Amino acid sequence: HSCVLIIDSPAHQIELVREGLPASNLLPHRFVFRRATMLSKVTVSVSATVARHAVQETKALRALTRLGQRYCGDSPCKPQPKPQRMLPFLPEFVGELGPATASPIEKAKALHPAFYCDAQYVQAERERIFGTQWFAACHTAELSKPGDVKVIEVGTNSIILTCDKSGKIHAFYNVCRHRGAKVCSTNQTGCKQLVCPYHWWSYRLDGSLKSTPPAATPQERKSELGLQPVPGLETFAGVVFLNQSPNPTPLKEYLGDFTEKVKRYDLDNLEFSGKKEYNIKGDWK
Repeated sequence: HSCVLIIDSPAHQIELVREGLPASNLLPHRFVFRRATMLSKVTVSVSATVARHAVQETKALRALTRLGQRYCGDSPCKPQPKPQRMLPFLPEFVGELGPATASPIEKAKALHPAFYCDAQYVQAERERIFGTQWFAACHTAELSKPGDVKVIEVGTNSIILTCDKSGKIHAFYNVCRHRGAKVCSTNQTGCKQLVCPYHWWSYRLDGSLKSTPPAATPQERKSELGLQPVPGLETFAGVVFLNQSPNPTPLKEYLGDFTEKVKRYDLDNLEFSGKKEYNIKGDWK
């Protein structure tokens, strides 16, 4: 029996960094964790391309073994169905109010206050809405000039949005491919490159890796170590929309006939004048 762990995401990268292993040596790879017939521990097979030196190999084996035990345990792995996360428990009267809120506007009632402040419910929204659906990230005017950089926090994920020298907008996870440090902490204008403050790895505004001081990295290796892009990025009505699920449905298809309903408002030509922030005792809604 075996369990395959695919090291291909910022979350996995951070876990490996916590185990003391440079994640840049690992992404993206597959590792097969097997339980040997006569051994009670998980043994790990690591390809020669991952660990080129004996010290690195030992470190890799230890870190991956711990990670394998965490995911697979000490017993032979058995295929498990992916658990379906249920919405957190809410009082019965809230459940009764839900259908009324979805009723036609003439009969609809407002959401119960619990929907605006319940911690478990907002966590479910982070996973079900911001983790899998299209959401508005910012206005295109905030990324209108080459060198514009905006950092947004979406649940536990930090995302960098950039406008490169050609005027194209990009979105990446705010995780350095070297040690998993946060690359950007503030919005910027006139930015030439993104530099991680930990070991000074630098990235171009299109997310590609530029330099890895003090060591020189082969060009073919650099091409594999750019910032991880957010899977879905599209613009509509002057707004940048993101989607974190792999292979998301196109935004136009997701919005349906809404695009036709607002076409007459010429939203693409609206200008962003500013914003004002309020601290309230409630969540994003």
